[in-house]
Amino acid sequence: MGLPLQAVLILILFLLCPAVSRVIDELPHCTNSRVMEGNIRDCDDSKGKCKVFSAIQIRLGLHESACLQLKTNSSEPAFIHTLEYLRLEHHHPIAGKYSFGIPQIKPSCICDCAGGDVTCTLKEYSHGNCTHASICYRTHSFVSNEGCLTQGQAEACCDIAIEPYKGWRFTAIKINQPDTWLIFRYSIFSRSAQTWRQISSEIIKVPLNNGIARFQFNQIHHIELSVSGGPTNRRVEPGMYFVREGSHELHGGTLTPLNDLTETHMERLGWMRFNDEGKLAIYNGDTKIKIAHSVRVINCVKQEYETKFAGREYVLDTGKRVTENFDLGKALTEESWIKTARVESRVVVVEHGEGSYVNIDVLTETRPQILKHPSQMQNFSGLIQLDRESNRFLNVTFFGVKGTLIGKIYKSETKTEPEMTFSVQTSLSKTLDQLSIISVPASINGKRYVCFYPASDLKGEICKWFNYDSQPLHSYKALNPFEMQVGDCHGCNARGLEGYLVSLDPRSWLNGLNSPYEWLAFIAEVVLGIGLILLIVALCTKCIIPLACCSLRIPKYSRKNRKK
Repeated sequence: MGLPLQAVLILILFLLCPAVSRVIDELPHCTNSRVMEGNIRDCDDSKGKCKVFSAIQIRLGLHESACLQLKTNSSEPAFIHTLEYLRLEHHHPIAGKYSFGIPQIKPSCICDCAGGDVTCTLKEYSHGNCTHASICYRTHSFVSNEGCLTQGQAEACCDIAIEPYKGWRFTAIKINQPDTWLIFRYSIFSRSAQTWRQISSEIIKVPLNNGIARFQFNQIHHIELSVSGGPTNRRVEPGMYFVREGSHELHGGTLTPLNDLTETHMERLGWMRFNDEGKLAIYNGDTKIKIAHSVRVINCVKQEYETKFAGREYVLDTGKRVTENFDLGKALTEESWIKTARVESRVVVVEHGEGSYVNIDVLTETRPQILKHPSQMQNFSGLIQLDRESNRFLNVTFFGVKGTLIGKIYKSETKTEPEMTFSVQTSLSKTLDQLSIISVPASINGKRYVCFYPASDLKGEICKWFNYDSQPLHSYKALNPFEMQVGDCHGCNARGLEGYLVSLDPRSWLNGLNSPYEWLAFIAEVVLGIGLILLIVALCTKCIIPLACCSLRIPKYSRKNRKK
């Protein structure tokens, strides 16, 4: 009996068009994933006909493959249909975004003592602007008169220059609840001359928002699939995240403070932003910077002072030292359960490293043969790790593996009772080396005896001792220390002609008298000064001047005395 016309045409097409098909070394690794098998009778009441379908229920884990061999009749060559569970993705829609930079703040202050030449005025510096930086504000404050010769209150005038640190530019994005997508590869293979030829291959994206998805394949054989999946154990929460331009590493989350779209708090990232024209701007910056900036004078005459800012997420540049007061957190891909996280134009795509199981109901016109391949493992090495955020896991490198591995953790080599039993899915097709991160419970807090063997091959078990590596919790440094600076103001606080003229004004004599003790001291000084002046006058008029007159007086002789 000859081949069916449909199969003959397909084979001729594949032989004549090598670009459509390709020869491969081996099939994807077929896992033993069958759950239930039976028949379903589908009857049409209007026609009074019934059709019998073969039904199989399959459960797949991430990176597992189901393989079905189908033949319409005994004379038709066998075709293998494979369905590979490639990945699970969450697509988070982007609700809004903005661009921001890390502020590098460079303050430059001068201190002006009372009574000298005026170099710092309230009118010029209070809520003023300067022009020698992308953002530049001026501030004025009354400060201690440490080092001044006069008793009046000193003044500090500052230029606050702000630039983006290292020219970095970040994009902050707000993401909402995700859509769940399962990504499969559906392929058809035929056996020809001791080699496998891939007839077709396509990527199938299955949405799971409604809980179940149905689709059909009509290439060579009619196959109907119904896919449903369980919920993921972990996911990226909705909120604010950011990515640096030129990088694909997405950062953010609950441990990284980031301003929302409408917030500009100086304690969080994103308070210095780029506007639509690409220029830097700080919302209500002149007021915020003035409130946040503090100056503490050490010596006003020597222009020595300390400065700091009440805020976070900035860099303080004093000229001699650059202090980083910001924390960008860690990339999402540093989480063991996240494989990739990429930002596209209007969506953030997160690919899970752990995934979730899926149930697949398969309907075919003929009964399929379920294929499975043996798993393999040559060796492994690794250790147990507790990271700085108290995530506990096995860090294992497998050598020459393919398929599913079964793992067990024991306290000793006697292997009396396992503390944990688990499975690891490795390469889909080829025998490769692979790194795997496996979460473990908190009870595993020391050195352990770890065993692995290929599924269905207990004799291939290999066991090794894994050391325990514990890292201390992440410590957060105290922010906002006072930083020492020296102002650049040559000739400041010098007493020129204007200063002396001002000191002669009686109205300036009472400046700085704010308490009763200062008034008493002032009155005592005035009394002593007046007494000293009176004493000097008395000495001059009663003693010094008469003595001088006596010593300089010339005696005069009258004419009468001459005649005698």
